[in-house]
Amino acid sequence: MILIIVYLSILAFTFLLQSIPPTLPLIISELQLTYTRAGLLMSLFALPGLFISLLGGFLSDRYRMRPLGTGCFLLMIGGTLLIGFGTDLWILWLGRIISGIGALTLSILLPKLLSQWFKGKELGLAMGIFNTGVPLGSIICFGLFGKMGSLWGWRVPIVLTGIYSLITAILFLSLYQLPSSQTLENEKPGGLYKSLNEMGYPIWWVGLSWLWFNAAFISYATFAPNFFLEKGYTIEQSGFLTGIPLLGSLFLSPPTGYLVDRFRHQEWLIGIGGMALSVLAFSFNFSSSFLLLVTLMGIFSAMIPAPIYSLPPEMLKPENVGLGFGVISTCSSIGLFLAPYLVGRIKDFTGSDLWSFHSISIFFLLTTISIYFIHRTKQFGVRSSE
Repeated sequence: MILIIVYLSILAFTFLLQSIPPTLPLIISELQLTYTRAGLLMSLFALPGLFISLLGGFLSDRYRMRPLGTGCFLLMIGGTLLIGFGTDLWILWLGRIISGIGALTLSILLPKLLSQWFKGKELGLAMGIFNTGVPLGSIICFGLFGKMGSLWGWRVPIVLTGIYSLITAILFLSLYQLPSSQTLENEKPGGLYKSLNEMGYPIWWVGLSWLWFNAAFISYATFAPNFFLEKGYTIEQSGFLTGIPLLGSLFLSPPTGYLVDRFRHQEWLIGIGGMALSVLAFSFNFSSSFLLLVTLMGIFSAMIPAPIYSLPPEMLKPENVGLGFGVISTCSSIGLFLAPYLVGRIKDFTGSDLWSFHSISIFFLLTTISIYFIHRTKQFGVRSSE
């Protein structure tokens, strides 16, 4: 039951995040936006995460999740309705910021809740299932929202995401409970600075790897639909091709989580996946076999999310796991905020997708480079204990 409500909640997060890219060409046309401003419309969703993710993780370690979750859903619903009914660009920007505050904080609470219910060899599989929520939600967005926007206007799918968030909030508040082994969520002493010191620096290498992965994927999701449109595809076909890389994570994240449970060595899976994705993103400028490229992207992208999310409970003490997910969310927010804006600037400046996809390739490569340092940390820890 907990896994189901967590899964429905991460779908709500994903609908909010990915409701813009499939309809972005329609928004650009109606509001006469530059690619830089369009990229900012995506980036502002992640802006609050730069400031509140660490605090959200810290609070999830110390206070009850029910009131925290309630606040998250209220912000998500309110921000989404501002976007759906707003008439000026600044109102849309404000709505993205408000919904981002709620959604990004919720994305920290959800894996923390799973780590309370699933332990040891169950955790990797649970995180693998959890991480199929983002690709499934994205596939739904890219498969349906563009067509819905073409038929009824881009505001309709936005408003529907708000309605779904409301339904999910009711279910979350009705079904949420603690494990039977925990009868009370205690408020724990100690401040944020002290907790960060207790965690140490290795968790930040995990966060940086997640930063670059999200920077690459959000840039791809934001600008690939327009790239495919320029290649002669319809808006529905563009959305379909953009969503295919997410199919790999949808089907392969649970098996990847199972492998993590049995063999550990998450850093190897992340490193190989990042390297392969870098090569594939670079190949977009030199190949017309887009269906093959996006299919391979789907396979290798599944090697990263579940291993990333299984690391904080393994690396940290239970009282700091929420803060560890806060670190990951903070780094993710940096990537989500900066990447679409930077790639949009590059596209405006060059007038070409060449350097846009080069940038995405570099982001994927940095995913592998960052996780290399956590591998070195593990090796050092083994030698020290010996």
